[in-house]
Amino acid sequence: MAIGGEIVLTQKAEGGAIEADLAVTQGTAADGVRLPAAAGDRAKGISALRADAAGKALPVIREHLSRLQDCFTAVEALRVPVIATIQRACMGAGVELAVCCDIRVAAEGTVFSIPEVQLGIVPDMGGTQRLPRTIGIGYAKELIYSARRIDAAEALRIGLVNHVYPAGELQARVAELAAEIAANAPLAVQAAKQSINGTYWRDRQAWLDWEAAQAAGPLLSEDRKEGMKAAAERTRANFQGK
Repeated sequence: MAIGGEIVLTQKAEGGAIEADLAVTQGTAADGVRLPAAAGDRAKGISALRADAAGKALPVIREHLSRLQDCFTAVEALRVPVIATIQRACMGAGVELAVCCDIRVAAEGTVFSIPEVQLGIVPDMGGTQRLPRTIGIGYAKELIYSARRIDAAEALRIGLVNHVYPAGELQARVAELAAEIAANAPLAVQAAKQSINGTYWRDRQAWLDWEAAQAAGPLLSEDRKEGMKAAAERTRANFQGK
């Protein structure tokens, strides 16, 4: 069966939604899959709740996060294999989206980080759940707690990506991998994906709900305001734990 193509993400200049044209290795991908610009949409939702009492706001925030999580899960749930081609920088929600894909291939020189705790927030697009299941709980905790940046070689070593190639070879190498997958029986490949995901992600909704519940509180914290302010000013945040 013909190869669908590649994953292409572009963000609108006004910081709105990210449009993802998901052309995959076999069959036809869902058209018009729309992903929120997670940080921006999260901030908009919280800004609208500032005047609310925390007790009223928390359930609304959890519902808001759940809707954003659903967009990422839609990528993971595509019936066909999805290969993420990663170049230059993959940060925060970018890492969370990448681990929704079946296979990740990066260019040499790519930098990875999941830095949300530097902003006083929690990775809440599935990062605290999918990352440990991808690279192991120890590495995931270290990356999330430290907000450290790692290079492509380290990402390969810990299993965050499957392959690393020179940037000039990346597209060709990914096309070769896609062709190798597409040469096989499409129904069998799709069934294999469903079999793997059906058990590996069996309780997905429950653990995403748990993540949203834990992430909601910090979004209302003073530390979040301090973290966002420090990031905008490119200074070190002075967190107070409140």
